[in-house]
Amino acid sequence: MTAARAHDVGGARHEERLTRERAIWLATVGLLGALSVFAVAIVFDNAIESDTLAFDFHQFYAAAKAILRGESPYTPGTATAAWGGPYPYPPLPALVAAPLTLLPFQAAGLLVMATLVVVALATLYVLDVRDWRCYGLVLLWPPVISAIQTGNLTLWFGLAAAVGWRFRDRLVAPSASIGLTLAAKFFLWPLVVWLAATRRIAAAVLACVLGAGLLLASWAVIGFSGMLDYPSLLQRLEDAVGEDSYTAYIVGLDIGLPSAVARAVWLAIGLGVLASVVVLARGGDERSAFIAAIAASLALTPIVWLHYFALLLVVVAVAQPRLGLLWFCPLALIVTPGSGHPTPFQTAWTLGVAAIVVSLSVRTSMARVSRTEPERAQLAEVGVP
Repeated sequence: MTAARAHDVGGARHEERLTRERAIWLATVGLLGALSVFAVAIVFDNAIESDTLAFDFHQFYAAAKAILRGESPYTPGTATAAWGGPYPYPPLPALVAAPLTLLPFQAAGLLVMATLVVVALATLYVLDVRDWRCYGLVLLWPPVISAIQTGNLTLWFGLAAAVGWRFRDRLVAPSASIGLTLAAKFFLWPLVVWLAATRRIAAAVLACVLGAGLLLASWAVIGFSGMLDYPSLLQRLEDAVGEDSYTAYIVGLDIGLPSAVARAVWLAIGLGVLASVVVLARGGDERSAFIAAIAASLALTPIVWLHYFALLLVVVAVAQPRLGLLWFCPLALIVTPGSGHPTPFQTAWTLGVAAIVVSLSVRTSMARVSRTEPERAQLAEVGVP
């Protein structure tokens, strides 16, 4: 082959490679850029058209209105929440929502939904995700879309967990972020176990103290109304909507187990996941232990809806901060309804997908730890700490 011919062939191959790279780039921008923006726009449009704008936020808005009128949101017989009963959260979220009552509900709901889009993206940023494709992809995740549309606390909890992880070697930041969630809803409490298991005892204690202090202070604002009856209110909530949930307990009932046996299996699974937090932490893998703590929060919660799985964005981002196959797995939740009595298949599928995401995240996290060990050994040999 002559030099000219070789040059022509090399140039053609180079041009072909550039063309292929441009096509991949355009497809990526279209899928993870334009499509995600379009999906968010559709969420807002559908919420307005179907009158489901910030559906869950309505209970915070109504409770805040009641508090500002000098009434208790926990008054028996009231229908503050969508489930037909009183406001089911501690007072803190309603107190935080009080300034938004200056706006009509539709305007407040739109503001809440727009803020949650920012919160979802901010969570990734806090977790050092700098691959823009990940930001576009999470806005296509069904649980993230559900969390934005319903306007609840889940994405805020995800941001709090992200702050806890990012600043885990400090005292105040993780304690404050986790303690705040405990005062708003007793949900991410396994993160306190994670703090203790990773020998951050002072942070674990401070998180509990701050959480308890905020809880009591928020209830003091409304004269402790409904505080003593709050556990029974939660039981009534579970009785009313517990079957419209994604838990191992419901799977047990679906396959014909007696209620007591199904509940025992559910607790055994949840406590097993919680125990893995301690085991992984004691083994020196705090990253995998953190992922397991998020999983334990989901596994031990008696009521789980689609938007709860938006917390998987924390799990995936901690395990794999750049785009990879793991980021696409939650898209499989497209068959999961947000609520509305899911079928046995939908319940099992949802929990299966969540379990796969958590398992792959732990595996990825462990691979990162093992991959860095030789590098640390090499650095130690040349005197680099």
